[in-house]
Amino acid sequence: MGAKEWGSLPYNRVASVAMKSYKEIFLSHDEERFKKYLEDAKSGKTKIVAGAVLPHEIIGDLDGGDGGQVAELQWKRMVDDMRTKVSVALGLLVSELAEEPWRGKLITFSRTPELHLVQGDDLRSKTQFVRDMDWGANTDFQKVFDLILKVAVEGKLKPEGMIKRVFVFSDMEFDEASSSYSRYNTRETSSWETNYLVIVSKYKEKGYGVPEIVFWNLRDSKSTPVARSDKGVALVSGFSKNLIKMFLDNDGEIDPMTIMDAVISGPEYNELVVID
Repeated sequence: MGAKEWGSLPYNRVASVAMKSYKEIFLSHDEERFKKYLEDAKSGKTKIVAGAVLPHEIIGDLDGGDGGQVAELQWKRMVDDMRTKVSVALGLLVSELAEEPWRGKLITFSRTPELHLVQGDDLRSKTQFVRDMDWGANTDFQKVFDLILKVAVEGKLKPEGMIKRVFVFSDMEFDEASSSYSRYNTRETSSWETNYLVIVSKYKEKGYGVPEIVFWNLRDSKSTPVARSDKGVALVSGFSKNLIKMFLDNDGEIDPMTIMDAVISGPEYNELVVID
């Protein structure tokens, strides 16, 4: 920027504070390219950096000379990054709490899912390993169950050693995420029920029960990949300290009844009297 070579500035690599401070200058000297960059950032074709700006600074910049476009994009990036951090943290936590041969293993959320043993000597390196895994916009859950069954069969795992739950921590809309079900985007026939019957058959043939699958959408969205009444699934939406505490206190069992029981079991309810 010091050389005033505006046409060569890589806006997607401009630091968050610099973007906040110099956006009007970018508009003044490189309007066409900068507006194109903002449009690409809105559509998801590129990213904007938001790591060093604070929430109140972003809000305070809504009346900037760019009409608040940079503030809107940096706010969205901040929220998305937070959800990503939660997804990575929960995935790592569950994998490290699992028993062998599942301990430390994660399956990528991609069209061709792969089982990975998390690498790293400390939390920082493990977190970076997970971030660098091949994450896609959707996944094939039948392939996920095939991978799990393969590990169990090849390891000659006893039936009681089969995992009880598969957790899917997602920071995206599940209708985008579930490729194997979105193809059948009608409820005339339940695509999950069809897939579930196939999965049950495969597992039963090898002498195993099918793990429950827990879809946890961190967006607090109404979008779901399956119906709440479908077999073998549990749906969780949103993220909060209390929700995580319930999740940990109940060994991963998390459903509407569990949540309700946890909410009304606090000491503040002990003095209540039911009058009939």
